[in-house]
Amino acid sequence: MMSWKKWWVIATFFVLGTLPSAGFSEEPNGSSPAGRFPADVAGTLLLPLDQEEWQVAGNKAALAALRHAKAARLRRAYLQSGDIKQLYTALNTVGEAIRLDPDSPRYWVTLGNIHTELARFNIFRANEYAQDSFRQALDLAPGDAATMVLLAVNLAKTGHYEEALGYFEKAVETNILMLSANIARWMNVCYLADAHTRRGTIFYENIQNSHPEYYYLNLYQAVLYRAHFDYDSARRELTQLLERADADQTIKETARSLLAELDQEGGHDS
Repeated sequence: MMSWKKWWVIATFFVLGTLPSAGFSEEPNGSSPAGRFPADVAGTLLLPLDQEEWQVAGNKAALAALRHAKAARLRRAYLQSGDIKQLYTALNTVGEAIRLDPDSPRYWVTLGNIHTELARFNIFRANEYAQDSFRQALDLAPGDAATMVLLAVNLAKTGHYEEALGYFEKAVETNILMLSANIARWMNVCYLADAHTRRGTIFYENIQNSHPEYYYLNLYQAVLYRAHFDYDSARRELTQLLERADADQTIKETARSLLAELDQEGGHDS
């Protein structure tokens, strides 16, 4: 059974979006759709159906999959064009997919991604709706590390650093491939903002013990060590990074700059 919170999130679709045209479009052969749809489906769809959707009109799961695919295409089109109307139509379209099949986690992820984009326009409560959507996806697929990262980034952007760190760390522990340099940067933002620098250095050290190929963690550890005035440890991490043949040159340049800053500051452990 769908929780009240799912229905609360769904209720935002048609409030926020601008519907192209309410009601059913006519079936390609001109017949009325009333006899073609189960009552619960007929009460769900407000957006016109295309020809492919008419072919599966009596199958809720198949119709939901097509609606979701259309929403994903509309979101990609928005990312290319910047036309917010496409984003609103995507919002309404994925809303119908969820009404048809509320137990598919990827539909909720798409909804969360759309609300995340709407938040760029300062749409009221868009970040809150995005977070709730990602949480619903995790309720349905608790081990999905990619969704944990999406939720964590949104939480970090809205200042919920402690909660964000919980999801970041769990995601990385679940799937180490989640730990890109960009995600490590977000994690550092949270460690620094929430005064958890020691927690961060311990977490990164544990990761590097089992995955030494993640060389850029030396840089992020150095930043955290510097923040709590452990300058010798910061220098150690930067030096180790500069000695690595496999390290990216851009990362090395950043490490050299940070090492130079430490030298200028004259920071030394007592």
